[in-house]
Amino acid sequence: MRFPKALYALAISSVVLFGCGDTGPIKIGFIAGLSGGDADTGNASLNALKLAASEVNKTGGIKGRTIEIIARDDQKDPKTALAAIREFDQLGITAVIGPIISSIGMAMLPVINELGIVTVSPTVSAAEFAGLHDYLFRINSTTRDNATAYARHNIEKGRKRIALALDGENEAFTESWYREFLLDFDKRNGRVVSKVWINTPETSIALAARHLLAEEPDAIVLITNAADSAKLAREIRKIDRNITLSAAEWAGSEQLIELGGDAVEGMELVQAYDRYSNDTKYKKFIDDYQQMFGTQPGYTSVLTYDAATILFAALDHQDPKQSLADAMITLPPQQGLQQDLIFDQFGDGNRNAYFVRIRDGKFIVE
Repeated sequence: MRFPKALYALAISSVVLFGCGDTGPIKIGFIAGLSGGDADTGNASLNALKLAASEVNKTGGIKGRTIEIIARDDQKDPKTALAAIREFDQLGITAVIGPIISSIGMAMLPVINELGIVTVSPTVSAAEFAGLHDYLFRINSTTRDNATAYARHNIEKGRKRIALALDGENEAFTESWYREFLLDFDKRNGRVVSKVWINTPETSIALAARHLLAEEPDAIVLITNAADSAKLAREIRKIDRNITLSAAEWAGSEQLIELGGDAVEGMELVQAYDRYSNDTKYKKFIDDYQQMFGTQPGYTSVLTYDAATILFAALDHQDPKQSLADAMITLPPQQGLQQDLIFDQFGDGNRNAYFVRIRDGKFIVE
């Protein structure tokens, strides 16, 4: 992996730190939103990391060293996230898994580069992260990949007039997603007839629903999290029971169905995995997760388990004179829960994409 000179010096220092005969646990930092109304994705992600670490520790750890997880709640606040990253550095962590949302990732990026901390995000996807020589490794596809898939899908379904809702609390993701959707949709002769920001002082959920329907669109796309997508769907359905609803991949957690109920029946989303796959490794993960935590894993669980898989493999393959960042880049493909995992020269990964529709309270692949 080619780094700017300042980053190269840090990469070399990280080799020395990890290669000095340490015998204590390998400290892995974890950062995500673990509190608040939409903390389900962060906690599901942390659970998956705990499961992956426990499996490694049961088999003797990595090079005889166990994995220790140090988790911090970023509260979806950039300042809190930056403080946590600097704390991780003081605690001597080896790498970080997280964050979950792109706005936090964008805020963290300069600091993880400054400190030379390998950070593996399961889910951040703003296209602006792609193609950078930095310390942020991404498991997920970009907003460009996913938003263009939504644009193509809507045109294929004959929906040429779309209204969009955007989340003001995660602008790095929503702005990127909207921009990529608009570029591709316009090329296909589609038209965005209205867009409404939520989570702003000026707009309530009820008012947003009315604005979204005002121009009589063919469909509404919600670029919002699960909780807000559910709230919007419920308000929209009070006015129009038949309008087609889609939600960006960010909304695809169990909370969407739990909070949305009948209002989200028929909603379309892109998912990065098939929830009902019969793949042996995936089914074992589901069983182990349920046994450990008493609940079903969500999409952040799957992507985080894959992130842990590739990070732990890189630590195991890392040569004493090799930086962890370079070990991540040069690692051969690893078998994830449903697909091979590999990073390109920029530390960017990619996911398979599945269009799903909510039917009878389940995400069913179309």
